Amino acid sequence: MSAVHPDVHWPPGWGPDCCDSFVSHERYVAAPADTLFSRLVAVAEWPAWLRGVDRVECLEDLVVGGRFVVVTPPHPMDGIVGELVAPRRFGWAAVSDGLSFYQSWLLLDAPRGGTRTIFQEASRGPSALLRTSDRAALTRSWLDALAPAGC
Repeated sequence: MSAVHPDVHWPPGWGPDCCDSFVSHERYVAAPADTLFSRLVAVAEWPAWLRGVDRVECLEDLVVGGRFVVVTPPHPMDGIVGELVAPRRFGWAAVSDGLSFYQSWLLLDAPRGGTRTIFQEASRGPSALLRTSDRAALTRSWLDALAPAGC
Protein backbone atom coordinates (compact mmCIF):
# COMPACT_ATOMS: atom_id res chain seq x y z
CA MET A 1 0.00 0.00 0.00
CA SER A 2 1.23 3.50 -0.77
CA ALA A 3 1.91 5.92 2.04
CA VAL A 4 -1.10 7.62 3.55
CA HIS A 5 -0.46 11.34 3.90
CA PRO A 6 -1.26 12.47 7.46
CA ASP A 7 -2.90 15.72 6.30
CA VAL A 8 -5.49 14.03 4.08
CA HIS A 9 -8.94 14.16 5.69
CA TRP A 10 -10.91 10.95 5.12
CA PRO A 11 -14.65 11.07 5.76
CA PRO A 12 -16.11 8.43 8.10
CA GLY A 13 -16.24 5.03 6.41
CA TRP A 14 -13.55 5.93 3.89
CA GLY A 15 -9.79 5.74 3.78
CA PRO A 16 -7.13 3.18 3.01
CA ASP A 17 -8.15 0.89 5.89
CA CYS A 18 -11.73 0.48 4.63
CA CYS A 19 -11.30 0.07 0.89
CA ASP A 20 -10.51 -2.54 -1.73
CA SER A 21 -7.95 -0.39 -3.55
CA PHE A 22 -5.83 2.59 -2.55
CA VAL A 23 -3.86 4.88 -4.85
CA SER A 24 -1.48 7.64 -3.81
CA HIS A 25 0.53 10.02 -5.98
CA GLU A 26 2.61 13.09 -5.27
CA ARG A 27 4.11 15.67 -7.61
CA TYR A 28 5.77 19.06 -7.42
CA VAL A 29 4.16 21.62 -9.74
CA ALA A 30 5.82 24.98 -10.45
CA ALA A 31 2.49 26.80 -10.22
CA PRO A 32 0.82 28.35 -7.16
CA ALA A 33 -1.83 26.40 -5.29
CA ASP A 34 -4.61 28.83 -6.23
CA THR A 35 -3.97 28.17 -9.94
CA LEU A 36 -4.18 24.40 -9.43
CA PHE A 37 -7.18 24.68 -7.13
CA SER A 38 -9.08 26.78 -9.67
CA ARG A 39 -8.45 24.11 -12.29
CA LEU A 40 -9.55 21.31 -9.95
CA VAL A 41 -12.84 22.90 -8.95
CA ALA A 42 -13.83 23.80 -12.52
CA VAL A 43 -15.40 20.34 -12.74
CA ALA A 44 -17.28 21.06 -15.98
CA GLU A 45 -13.85 21.48 -17.63
CA TRP A 46 -12.51 18.08 -16.49
CA PRO A 47 -13.17 16.37 -19.85
CA ALA A 48 -10.66 18.77 -21.48
CA TRP A 49 -7.77 17.52 -19.32
CA LEU A 50 -8.75 14.40 -17.35
CA ARG A 51 -8.19 11.28 -19.42
CA GLY A 52 -11.19 8.97 -19.25
CA VAL A 53 -13.72 11.66 -18.28
CA ASP A 54 -16.23 12.14 -21.09
CA ARG A 55 -18.67 14.57 -19.47
CA VAL A 56 -19.43 16.35 -16.19
CA GLU A 57 -22.79 17.84 -15.32
CA CYS A 58 -23.09 20.09 -12.27
CA LEU A 59 -26.41 19.56 -10.50
CA GLU A 60 -25.78 22.12 -7.77
CA ASP A 61 -23.25 24.76 -6.80
CA LEU A 62 -19.82 23.38 -6.01
CA VAL A 63 -19.95 23.51 -2.21
CA VAL A 64 -19.58 20.82 0.43
CA GLY A 65 -22.54 18.54 -0.19
CA GLY A 66 -22.95 19.81 -3.77
CA ARG A 67 -23.69 17.13 -6.36
CA PHE A 68 -22.51 16.52 -9.90
CA VAL A 69 -22.47 13.66 -12.41
CA VAL A 70 -19.24 12.41 -13.96
CA VAL A 71 -19.37 10.12 -16.99
CA THR A 72 -16.34 7.87 -17.26
CA PRO A 73 -17.38 4.89 -19.36
CA PRO A 74 -18.40 2.38 -18.28
CA HIS A 75 -19.23 4.17 -15.03
CA PRO A 76 -21.61 7.14 -14.94
CA MET A 77 -21.00 8.30 -11.38
CA ASP A 78 -22.92 10.41 -8.92
CA GLY A 79 -20.40 12.75 -7.30
CA ILE A 80 -20.69 14.72 -4.09
CA VAL A 81 -18.24 17.27 -2.71
CA GLY A 82 -16.86 16.18 0.65
CA GLU A 83 -14.23 18.85 1.25
CA LEU A 84 -13.64 22.24 -0.33
CA VAL A 85 -11.08 24.53 1.27
CA ALA A 86 -9.60 27.05 -1.17
CA PRO A 87 -6.84 26.86 -2.25
CA ARG A 88 -5.68 23.75 -0.34
CA ARG A 89 -8.19 20.90 -0.32
CA PHE A 90 -10.69 19.32 -2.66
CA GLY A 91 -12.28 15.99 -1.83
CA TRP A 92 -15.19 14.23 -3.44
CA ALA A 93 -16.97 10.89 -3.36
CA ALA A 94 -18.36 9.01 -6.34
CA VAL A 95 -20.87 6.21 -6.44
CA SER A 96 -21.80 4.00 -9.38
CA ASP A 97 -22.61 0.38 -10.10
CA GLY A 98 -19.58 -1.69 -9.16
CA LEU A 99 -17.37 1.21 -8.04
CA SER A 100 -17.36 3.87 -5.37
CA PHE A 101 -14.44 6.00 -4.25
CA TYR A 102 -13.30 9.04 -2.35
CA GLN A 103 -10.61 11.24 -3.91
CA SER A 104 -8.61 13.77 -1.97
CA TRP A 105 -6.47 16.48 -3.54
CA LEU A 106 -4.13 18.27 -1.13
CA LEU A 107 -2.18 21.31 -2.33
CA LEU A 108 0.73 22.42 -0.12
CA ASP A 109 3.18 25.28 -0.58
CA ALA A 110 6.56 23.89 -1.59
CA PRO A 111 9.65 25.31 0.14
CA ARG A 112 11.16 26.52 -3.15
CA GLY A 113 7.88 27.93 -4.47
CA GLY A 114 5.20 26.16 -6.42
CA THR A 115 2.96 23.46 -5.01
CA ARG A 116 3.47 20.01 -3.57
CA THR A 117 0.41 18.22 -4.97
CA ILE A 118 -0.87 15.07 -3.26
CA PHE A 119 -3.62 12.87 -4.70
CA GLN A 120 -5.08 9.93 -2.78
CA GLU A 121 -8.02 7.72 -3.67
CA ALA A 122 -9.69 4.95 -1.72
CA SER A 123 -12.09 2.82 -3.77
CA ARG A 124 -14.48 -0.06 -3.16
CA GLY A 125 -16.40 -2.53 -5.23
CA PRO A 126 -15.73 -5.18 -7.86
CA SER A 127 -14.29 -2.67 -10.33
CA ALA A 128 -11.84 -1.42 -7.69
CA LEU A 129 -10.43 -4.93 -7.43
CA LEU A 130 -10.12 -5.52 -11.18
CA ARG A 131 -7.63 -3.23 -12.88
CA THR A 132 -5.73 -1.76 -9.93
CA SER A 133 -2.62 -1.00 -11.99
CA ASP A 134 -4.75 0.60 -14.72
CA ARG A 135 -6.45 2.78 -12.10
CA ALA A 136 -3.08 3.82 -10.68
CA ALA A 137 -1.83 4.82 -14.15
CA LEU A 138 -5.04 6.69 -14.95
CA THR A 139 -5.05 8.67 -11.71
CA ARG A 140 -1.32 9.44 -12.13
CA SER A 141 -2.14 10.92 -15.55
CA TRP A 142 -4.69 13.19 -13.84
CA LEU A 143 -2.07 14.50 -11.43
CA ASP A 144 0.32 15.10 -14.32
CA ALA A 145 -2.40 16.85 -16.37
CA LEU A 146 -3.34 19.19 -13.50
CA ALA A 147 -0.23 21.26 -14.11
CA PRO A 148 -0.85 24.15 -16.52
CA ALA A 149 1.19 24.14 -19.72
CA GLY A 150 4.80 25.08 -19.06
CA CYS A 151 4.82 23.95 -15.40
